[in-house]
Amino acid sequence: MFEFIAKVWRGIIESMRLNPAVAEYVDRSFQSGIGSTGWAILMIAILGGAGLLLGQSVILFVNRVRPGRFFLSLLLNGVIFTISLIVWAFLIWLIGSFVFPEQPRFGLVMRLVALSAAPYVFGLLVLIPYLGEGIYRILGIWSMLIAAGATAYSFKVGWWPAIAVVGLSWLLIWVMSNTIARPVIALRNKAWQTVAGTSLDASVSDILTQFAIDTSQDTPKGGK
Repeated sequence: MFEFIAKVWRGIIESMRLNPAVAEYVDRSFQSGIGSTGWAILMIAILGGAGLLLGQSVILFVNRVRPGRFFLSLLLNGVIFTISLIVWAFLIWLIGSFVFPEQPRFGLVMRLVALSAAPYVFGLLVLIPYLGEGIYRILGIWSMLIAAGATAYSFKVGWWPAIAVVGLSWLLIWVMSNTIARPVIALRNKAWQTVAGTSLDASVSDILTQFAIDTSQDTPKGGK
């Protein structure tokens, strides 16, 4: 168990360092069928999704979500985030297969792209006052760089072609999210509403403002 945790932590740190040895290790493990590496990558993806939600956890606290629902919400967000990574990896693999001569297996691309979740494990840092939005953007850029490195390794190309493919895949995700994927997004939101008992539609600042207004209205006049 401790060995597995150490493996997950090492994967997070080395991925964030953009260490190419990580991709080589995942590739060797994928070819040799070492199952523990795949589980470690899955855990990194789930932890990344949970970390993203922790960065917005004030929304759950303000809405007085019970502890049981809170932890279920973390798990659900981790699973949803993992699924989104699989979709992202598929689009990268699909585009790359059209434009690059190298034809890697989808399983390898998926495992390497999943490592891009590593920066979001530190999503709780988003709650730092005044710095939260900037930190969120940095984590996002960091994640994109890891995905670009995964693409460059998988398709044996340079950084700029890899970044172009990653950017195009994100554009396709945005287009799909606003068109054909709307029913899927609605289903995701319904699942979230069922588990958490609230939604993440409002921003953190909006909810904190409303919470302050409600609190002031509940306070008796004269502060008594």
